[in-house]
Amino acid sequence: MPGKSIRIISPVSSVYLDAARLLAALVVLYVHAHDQWYGVETALLKSLAHGAVVIFFVLSGYVIAYTTTNNNRGEFQYAKARLSRLYSVLVPTLLITIVASLIVSKADPALMAEYTRGAAWPRYLLSGTFLNEIWFLSATPPINRPLWSLSYEFWYYAIFGAWFYAKGGYKSYLPFLLICMVAGPKILCMMPIWLAGVAAYKYRGPVSTSNKLFALILLLFGVVVVSVLSLPAIPYQLGRSPLYYANQFITDWISGLIFAFSLWLLPTVAQAPARPNRWIERFRDIANMTFPLYVLHHPLLILWRAVRGYQPGSLTDMWQAIVVVTLVSAVLGVLMDKQRFLWDRLFTFLLNKVKQLTIKITPSAHRAKVLVFNTVGKPAVSAQSEHDN
Repeated sequence: MPGKSIRIISPVSSVYLDAARLLAALVVLYVHAHDQWYGVETALLKSLAHGAVVIFFVLSGYVIAYTTTNNNRGEFQYAKARLSRLYSVLVPTLLITIVASLIVSKADPALMAEYTRGAAWPRYLLSGTFLNEIWFLSATPPINRPLWSLSYEFWYYAIFGAWFYAKGGYKSYLPFLLICMVAGPKILCMMPIWLAGVAAYKYRGPVSTSNKLFALILLLFGVVVVSVLSLPAIPYQLGRSPLYYANQFITDWISGLIFAFSLWLLPTVAQAPARPNRWIERFRDIANMTFPLYVLHHPLLILWRAVRGYQPGSLTDMWQAIVVVTLVSAVLGVLMDKQRFLWDRLFTFLLNKVKQLTIKITPSAHRAKVLVFNTVGKPAVSAQSEHDN
């Protein structure tokens, strides 16, 4: 599919994006820590944590639109990048969660019993294959509930990729339809939020860098927070059957669209600065730790309680745990990032095998038709180089 004109995110806009994802991750961390230390997750705090995930979804769509527009190297590179990014964090996270669960079970069986919901191993298998939230299933590992959103992200990547890289003709959209059918209604109900992020990048906003525009963007972010805290849950309350974390999808659409509108207003530039700002780069490095912080904080908080003990209702004790968990997650995130190249190699190997198999099973007559189409409609050399880069 042809992309829109390239837009480079300005340095100030980049800071806004990084600040939004960092703030969202810290909000989720605080809400879950408050739940651990005070034994109650109020409706407002629960709404804040869920609203933070809505922000993550919008940002994810925005970033994917940016990368597929500015660095489109074909469907196999897209699949490799997405899979290596997810699995380089997911597999270590599942292993850490398993180890934490075993330690908590020995150190504080009563605490572990609060999170036990039948056999645990099917939940790990389903989470490891991103099947834990398809259709009407909700099966995250016992002490790592935040992993629910990773399944949604995976299916959004898959659905968008199947649509974006369809070659034309109704048969090329069959993978898109099949993926949607596997994902099921829960995930599809929340996808307009993710697509709002895509649209915020794809469609050019007003060309302005005035202080009034930035004031409006910040005001809209405030409106998002107010909407998250004040709008009723429509159509259902969160966390219950049938849609669980997607129960209030209509409410989430409203908050997500407002935040996406603020992203649409972000100024972009014609070309990147010749010399990147050192402080902005450092801030981005910090913001990059939001992914491991999000997926690791819950089991680490529970592990802290089981091993070190805790004082219920103690603000000091809670903040001590928050600081330590944040630092540990950041260190683990750096280690995960350092081994990502291994996942790149693995998925390069696997996807090349899939590519070879696809070529073998493609009828020769169809390949000849594609070659003729490329020769007439688009230079075949250009099409080849696009996918090889």
